[in-house]
Amino acid sequence: MTRQQLSRRTFCQLTAAAAASLALPGAALGQAAPAILTFRGNPTRSLQGLGTVPRKPVVRWEFQVGTHVEALAGGGSRSWKGTGWSGQAALAGGRIYVPGLDGTCYCRDADTGEAIWATAAGDSIKSSITLWDDRLLFGSRDNHLHCLALDDGRELWKLSCGGKDVDSTPAVIGDRAWFGAEDTHLYQIDRDGKVLWRYATGGSIESSPAVVDGTVCVGSYDGYLHAVRADDGSRLWTFPTGDDTDSSPVVVDGTVYIGCENGFLYAVDHRSGELRWRYRAGAGIWGTPAVVDGHVIVGGDDALVHKVRASDGKLAWRQPVQAGMWASPTVVDGAVIIGDWDGVLHALSAGDGKPLWTYDTGTYIVSSACIAGGRIHIGSRNGTFYCFEEASDG
Repeated sequence: MTRQQLSRRTFCQLTAAAAASLALPGAALGQAAPAILTFRGNPTRSLQGLGTVPRKPVVRWEFQVGTHVEALAGGGSRSWKGTGWSGQAALAGGRIYVPGLDGTCYCRDADTGEAIWATAAGDSIKSSITLWDDRLLFGSRDNHLHCLALDDGRELWKLSCGGKDVDSTPAVIGDRAWFGAEDTHLYQIDRDGKVLWRYATGGSIESSPAVVDGTVCVGSYDGYLHAVRADDGSRLWTFPTGDDTDSSPVVVDGTVYIGCENGFLYAVDHRSGELRWRYRAGAGIWGTPAVVDGHVIVGGDDALVHKVRASDGKLAWRQPVQAGMWASPTVVDGAVIIGDWDGVLHALSAGDGKPLWTYDTGTYIVSSACIAGGRIHIGSRNGTFYCFEEASDG
C-alpha cells in the first residue's frame, strides 16, 4: 500500500483494528502472555497497563543497566546511568525490552530477568520502546531512530533525523509509524524506515505522538499542540499551550489531554482544537496524563499528584509526595504508580490519593512503569531496572 493509497477511511479502519488488538494481552503478537507494546500501550496513549498491582511489593528480579559517560564541551563529563525520561519498557511474548541510558537496548526474560540479547546504539536511549510485529523501534541521543529485530536484536536499519536527538516514542498502526525529533519535525515512515512525509513545527519535539481517526497529535517546544492528517502530514489545527510541551497527548472520547511546562493541564477538542478546559498545577508538567474512569491524573514538578474530572477539569484530589515529578503516572487496578526526583516509587489509591506504599531507590526516577501480569517493571537513575511482584503469604 502506497502513501497515496492510504485513504482516511482505510486509515481509520487500521486505527480501530490496532486499538482493538492492543487492548487485549498479547493479541498483536499472537502471544498468550500480557503485552505492553509502546509508551502508554497503544496509538492513543490511553492504555495504562494490564492486570493487578502489588499491594505488598517485593523485588522479583533486577539487573544493572550500564553507564554512558558524556564529555562536555566546556570540560568535565556527565554520566548517564539507568533509565531516563520517558524510558518505559515494552513487554511481549515472555520478554521485556528495556531502553538504557548507557545506549543499550536490553532484551531480558520477563519471568527471570535473565539476559537474552543486548544491542548498543550510538548514545543514550531516552525514548520508550515500541514493538512493531517482528521488530522494535526506539530513538537515541545519537540523532537516529533505530529498528532492531525482536528475535536477536540485530539492527535492521537506522534513520538519521537532522543531527538532533530523538526522544519521542513512535506510534505504529499497520505498516506506518509516526514519531517526533528535536530537529522540529514530525515524521511518518514505513517499515523499512523510508520517510513518507515530514511536518515542521516551530521547535524541537520530545513529545510522543498520539494517533486516532486519521489525525496525529504531538506537542512541541514552540508552545503548541499540533494536529495533522496522518495520511499526508498536512496541518489540521494548532492549539497554543504557551510553553515547551514535552508531555505526550492522550486522546480519549474525542478529547486530547496534555500537560505543559507552564503548569497547565489542557483538554482540547480532538476535531477542532478548541479549548474545553484547563487546570493549573503549582509547577511545570513534563509527564503524560493518565485518563482513567472519567478522570485525569498527572504528576507535577510541584511534588503533587493531581486528579481532576475529565469532563470539566475540576479538582477531585491532590496528594503530596516526596519530591517533584517528571515521570508519567501509570494507573492500574485502582493504584497510581509514579516515581519522583528523590528516587521514591509511590503507589497511591486512585480513588482518594492516599498512599498505599513506597519503595526508595535512592536516586531519581523519571521513567514510566510498565505494568502487566501482576508485576511492575521500572528503572531508576541509580542504574537498576526492577521487576516487582506481590509478596507471597509464606
